[in-house]
Amino acid sequence: MVENSPNRVQSVDRALLILETLSNYDMLSLMELSEKVHLHKATTHRLVNSLLENGYIEKNPLTKQYKISLKLFQIGNRRVQNIDFLNVAKSMIRQLSLDLNQTVHLVVEDNEEVLYIDKHDPSGNENRLSSKIGKTAPMYVTAVGKAILATKSNEEIRAIWNKTDIQPFTKHTITSLDAFMMEIEKVRQKGYAIDNEENEYGVLCIGTVFSSYKDLAAGAISISIPATDADDEKKAIYIEKIIDTSNKISRLLGQF
Repeated sequence: MVENSPNRVQSVDRALLILETLSNYDMLSLMELSEKVHLHKATTHRLVNSLLENGYIEKNPLTKQYKISLKLFQIGNRRVQNIDFLNVAKSMIRQLSLDLNQTVHLVVEDNEEVLYIDKHDPSGNENRLSSKIGKTAPMYVTAVGKAILATKSNEEIRAIWNKTDIQPFTKHTITSLDAFMMEIEKVRQKGYAIDNEENEYGVLCIGTVFSSYKDLAAGAISISIPATDADDEKKAIYIEKIIDTSNKISRLLGQF
């Protein structure tokens, strides 16, 4: 986060901090909230009342505690519903998941991260992997993120890398920019990206982008498979299937 920017509004920053803090808890009292955001109780109370009046938080009349409302979800959901490819891609990733009996994800780029907007697990256990609908992840550590980055210029990739907090999620995570740029070049040449247990131990992901007439990389899809089930023969099948699916989505989006 940039400090002391002339474009920042302190009261807005503080209100957003309150929302982000409340989102991490079931409920908080005014005093608890004040301590967690490091603001005076009177200041916190003023901001909380404004958020309450605008419907962004709710207050329990019995306990006097506060919790975040679903208004932000409703606002974000409107954006998702307005994305052209949502219904097209959702049906296709579900079919791909059933055909391969593996978990498939649908993501879009959001604020230089990937945002999971759909996930289908044929086992019905949606919590089997750490990914969740509505969750974000760094681009450098995911197959879908690499696939999206590969459509950008090297200058854009370096700028995103420099703004990202690069951390090793596993011992396989690429944390060197030079090594990462070599990886991106492989993605460009092959037409797909691989996350080889870089984000989560025991999980290998294969990712590809799809395009629309509006955007070179409208979104991306990935197949997540157990690393123990990722021999060369199976990977070749998965790669062929995911490229075919992303191409079909792109062709359909060209009609919108």
